[in-house]
Amino acid sequence: MQTLETRIALLERNNRLLGRGAAVLVSGLIALALWNTAPARSETRDMGTDVLRVRTLEIVDAQGTVRVRVGSDLPDAVIDGKTIGRGNESVAGVMLYDGIGQERGGYVTFEPSGNIGLTLDTRKGQVALFAAGPDEGATLRLWNGEDAIEMRADTDGARLTSVAGGAVSLQLPAIEKIG
Repeated sequence: MQTLETRIALLERNNRLLGRGAAVLVSGLIALALWNTAPARSETRDMGTDVLRVRTLEIVDAQGTVRVRVGSDLPDAVIDGKTIGRGNESVAGVMLYDGIGQERGGYVTFEPSGNIGLTLDTRKGQVALFAAGPDEGATLRLWNGEDAIEMRADTDGARLTSVAGGAVSLQLPAIEKIG
């Protein structure tokens, strides 16, 4: 079993990677927006369009597979051919897909909860979540099957929780209610 220091170091490393991933994703979106709105060098360009207004924008690869979807109402995930719903939440933001069209993560907002999150998925399901509530609270959760590590700061305080085999194995500081 790993020491607490090793686990915290792993969490800090994964947190840095998630932050860098979010920065790259946001930088790419800004670059895409700037490129899309930059004036053409040709004098024949129609300067009448200042805003591109769409509900969904899909970026496809050479084979026509959707690799990036930016939308105001993104579809549910499909994993192993099965639709995985998002509960009663609608999702808006940016979703990333791999070469076979499988959702692999995204940077999205959820409604009606108002949460915002950065997610990372394997081809079998979600394994990382970095999220913030609409008014307060944030969480970073990494998991594999029934094992997980979570850093959370909310109305119950800040804490680190480790889950092994589906049961809480460590919580610092311990709290009565696990939310």
